[in-house]
Amino acid sequence: MYNWDDLKVFLEVSKTLNLSYAARQLDLDQTTVHRRILRLERKTGKKLLKRVGQGYILTPWGEAIAGNSKGLDEEINKIDMLLEENLSDVFGTINITTTNVIANVVLPPLLSNFRKVYPRLKLEITVAEEFFDIYKREADLAIRSTDIVEPHEHAVKVGKGAWALYSSKEYIKGRPRINSPKFFSDNLFIVGSEKIASIKSTKWLMTKVEEGNISLKANSMEIIYASVKAGLGIGLLPCVYKTMDKSLVELSEPNPKFSSPIWLITQQELTHSEKIKICLEYFQKELKKIFKY
Repeated sequence: MYNWDDLKVFLEVSKTLNLSYAARQLDLDQTTVHRRILRLERKTGKKLLKRVGQGYILTPWGEAIAGNSKGLDEEINKIDMLLEENLSDVFGTINITTTNVIANVVLPPLLSNFRKVYPRLKLEITVAEEFFDIYKREADLAIRSTDIVEPHEHAVKVGKGAWALYSSKEYIKGRPRINSPKFFSDNLFIVGSEKIASIKSTKWLMTKVEEGNISLKANSMEIIYASVKAGLGIGLLPCVYKTMDKSLVELSEPNPKFSSPIWLITQQELTHSEKIKICLEYFQKELKKIFKY
């Protein structure tokens, strides 16, 4: 009985009769491709390829096998892909609640990669600054910055964010930098208001900036970021914005003192679920790379 992998190699070679090209397509070396074809010929007792000059042609038997197998390799590839993608049979939906900053800046590339690995596992993102009750199953998983976690929660610390002062390239041209005594007096600043007026970063910046140097007050980090990017002034932002937008000018060293630990949180009982385990393992690994301060 012949090996399907050997037949697969032969079918790839039969398309172009170029061993090196087939090797690249199959992620094999050329010697392995040649050895696989020789093994198939031994198993079938038929010569499939004939050497002509520097290349190859199909023998009548080779033409017959390639012709009758047309489309077969494509169908088998589909089956292989299906099996590889779903070895764990993980499917269903998981609701993740998090903040605007994490949802808009941190998660999109992580969700894209997650989708490639687990195409049958669907994620729903709920953006809310207030805490959803994990115990009441208002969400399956939370990604939060907080100093306090509840005893009934399964919480995994993934790091701590950092903050820095940022501006646009256009705004900061010719203006005093952070090492200048006139930095706070001769620059314009964008500060938080309303629901973010009480956070550590806003409180600290308000102790440094006079009212006359405030160009804008905004109640969300998204507005502060957009205003900084538009050149309205300097803003104190989470450093993940710089990760997303290289055009921002970092005016101060990243400082974690304005941030609380970042946690992955779920209900204790849900940790026995395979899909929750997968999410915890994946996001823990990826978020630790980002919140490394």
